[in-house]
Amino acid sequence: MTEAKIVGGSEADRQKLLALHEEYLVANGKFDWPAIEPIWSSAPHATFFNLNGHTYNGAAHWVRLWAFYIQNVKGSYWTPYDIGGEVGGDMAVIWCHRRCQREWVGTGVQPPRDIHYQGQEFMSRSTLVFHKEGDAWRVLHAHFSEGDMGPRPGGI
Repeated sequence: MTEAKIVGGSEADRQKLLALHEEYLVANGKFDWPAIEPIWSSAPHATFFNLNGHTYNGAAHWVRLWAFYIQNVKGSYWTPYDIGGEVGGDMAVIWCHRRCQREWVGTGVQPPRDIHYQGQEFMSRSTLVFHKEGDAWRVLHAHFSEGDMGPRPGGI
């Protein structure tokens, strides 16, 4: 993992958040709901924007997505880099780029849309917004999107 650039908060909070981020990455590669359940907020207003382009409202909605994926996608660890973020009070955000590969293995069902299911490596971006529920940090919002390694418009 590359060195993270997290500002604000205590060293203990920064380390805890980075550990939860890592636990999420490991669980995500295996679609391991029991591993992510203590990380994802159970608040009914929690909202997750998936790489597939759809919005999932609440953890129960996310569980259904993973139940579909675990049957149809062979995942891998999403290797993070350019990790950054900020911790302030009871809210924190961690973002990063991620390298990954995955393969569609479902039979009898096609991918909803083709987003790198042929086993090739690709890059995506991740933003996790945490808030405190009691004394525990939980992901209240996640936003995942495809990244592009090609030239930037305007050469910026």
